[in-house]
Amino acid sequence: MVAEPTYLSPTPADVDISTAHKGAAMLGLPLFSQGETVARVLEARDDEGGALYQDVVIQLPRRATKTTAIWAVLIGRAETRPGYKCVTTAQSGTVASKILLEHGNALVANGHAVYSSESRQHPDKAVLYRNGGREHIDFPNGSTIMVVPPDAGAVRSAAADDVVVDEGGEHVGEKSLEFLNAVRPLQDTRGALAQLIVAGTPGKVRTGLFWEMLQEARNPVPDEDGWLDEVGIVDYSIRDDEDPEDRGVWRRVHPGPSSLKPDGSMLTPMRTLEKRRHKMGAQWFSREYLCLWPTDAATGALDIARWKAGGLDTFPVERPSRSVIAFDAPREQTSCAVVEVWRDDLGRACFELLAFRPGVSWAAAFIHRVAREAGVPVVFDEIGGNVTIANELRRKRPGVQVVPLRTLHVGGAAQLMATEVREGRILHFNQPDLTSAVDSVSWRPLGRDGRAFGHRPGKGEISPIVAASFGLWQFDQTPERRALAIRTSGRAS
Repeated sequence: MVAEPTYLSPTPADVDISTAHKGAAMLGLPLFSQGETVARVLEARDDEGGALYQDVVIQLPRRATKTTAIWAVLIGRAETRPGYKCVTTAQSGTVASKILLEHGNALVANGHAVYSSESRQHPDKAVLYRNGGREHIDFPNGSTIMVVPPDAGAVRSAAADDVVVDEGGEHVGEKSLEFLNAVRPLQDTRGALAQLIVAGTPGKVRTGLFWEMLQEARNPVPDEDGWLDEVGIVDYSIRDDEDPEDRGVWRRVHPGPSSLKPDGSMLTPMRTLEKRRHKMGAQWFSREYLCLWPTDAATGALDIARWKAGGLDTFPVERPSRSVIAFDAPREQTSCAVVEVWRDDLGRACFELLAFRPGVSWAAAFIHRVAREAGVPVVFDEIGGNVTIANELRRKRPGVQVVPLRTLHVGGAAQLMATEVREGRILHFNQPDLTSAVDSVSWRPLGRDGRAFGHRPGKGEISPIVAASFGLWQFDQTPERRALAIRTSGRAS
């Protein structure tokens, strides 16, 4: 499987990325497929020859050559555009200097630049200046790539064709806004090719310069005058409702396993990703290597539009031959939801909210009755508000099969539900309480490596969809019983 961007701005078919290839050659580094994708968005032109996207946001996982791809474009531009000016920064001046020096040293190693002490002997080569926070690369044609700290005061008197902000996920708060407002005027007099390029991996919270640019690029909205100032985007990232443990998702999101180096080896093999996952834990690994931004209680877990698309006013009259009853109550036992779950002949997950009432005193008797009538098992998470209901249910006679879920399975049930909703493999009655629960559910951490459904502040109860996830998980774990066939050998006795 070859990695593909989750979000990618359209570009003309004939975009010329020879500049990027020239820069990569000068660095002595390959320009992988993801690097060519980055170059196409950066080098795309409008009908008048200007940059198609004046603002570009780039998100790629760690060890996927994001920074190398951008620098290949910058160095190619500096080499081919006399007088080109580029200002670069990162989350700190120290990090920005390190990034410039890494690429400057590569130019020196490949014979395309010299250190400043040797500049007089090589007037035809670029010069790398290592000045402790004022590093820059000067080219014979008058082009310059320079480092600045991420402070508004450091850039006010400069002018630049391109402004590059790396490690954008670390730029948060008022300081990042001040810096952004300071760098934009640098490009006012530099012509139609000027670009602001913000790149990185996810930050610690869903806010700040990088996150806001990603959201703007993913969901372009015209302003009050109908003007759409579209932000270009190259974004290899996992979606919130995808499974961070799915290795197929890893291959789709991370270009490393499908990028072959000149010697035939992989850029970042799957075994390396497996090692990082083991050492880092699921949450940190997902952030760094799958570009999953940390979720909070305000982040919805399910695609409400996809859910509504699976709604029906009436279900078929004939009930399923096999189903599961599931229930869930909040810790405070303010209510209880009871859901029946099955799959139809096409494999679609089907849900009916049988009851959603205040309190829990009614719940055990109701669940016992419907489970006995249908002859199906009852599944639940034996914690919090479910404990007393489960104990009472076990005491009732004749008994019904009760199936408490393990903590690990609770997280698996939530992810299974998210996957089925995202893929559109669902059917349900158009029941307001069930749909409200879908809109009210978020992700919450579950142990060191997992996540499960949580409650979004200010929203409605989530028990109906939590119970539905339990039921679907158990239904899929229980194979359909088949009649026992008696075979004969065919030999006479």
